[in-house]
Amino acid sequence: MKHAWIGLALVMGLAGCKQTPPAAPEEAAAPAVSEQAVHAAAEFPAVLQASGTEPFWGVLVDGGRLTYTTPETMDKPRMFEGTHEVKDGVLTVKGGEGDAAFGLTIRKGECSDGMSDLRYPFTSEFVLGKETFKGCARDPSVRVEAP
Repeated sequence: MKHAWIGLALVMGLAGCKQTPPAAPEEAAAPAVSEQAVHAAAEFPAVLQASGTEPFWGVLVDGGRLTYTTPETMDKPRMFEGTHEVKDGVLTVKGGEGDAAFGLTIRKGECSDGMSDLRYPFTSEFVLGKETFKGCARDPSVRVEAP
C-alpha cells in the first residue's frame, strides 16, 4: 500500500511537467474479481482431476463444468454443468435434479488411491444420482509422485 501512495505521488508530480496526450478511446473495464474468487484460486487450482478406483472413474473439473468418464465411456464422456463454490475450504460443484442430480466435493487433505504409492493433495467424492464414488484429486498440470 505504501508503494502505491509513493507511485501516485510521483505520477501526480510528473503530471505537471508533461503535456497531456490526446484522450485514448475508452476501453471496456476489466471485470471486478471478488475477494472470494481470489481466495478460492489460492485454495484450489482452476482445473482439477478427481478419480477413484473400484470402480474406476474420473471427473475433470473446470469451473462449473465437469467431464465424467469411466473405462467404458472414455470415447464419449458425460458432461455436466453446475454451480461452482468454494466455502470453508471445500470446493463443490453441483447441479441437476432427481436421478440426474450430481455433486462433486473436493477437500484439501492427503489422499491415497489405494492401488499405488502415490499421494494426492485432495480428497474427492462424486455423487451421481444414487451412486457415490470416493477418490482423490489433483492439479493435472502437476506430476504426482510417490513418497
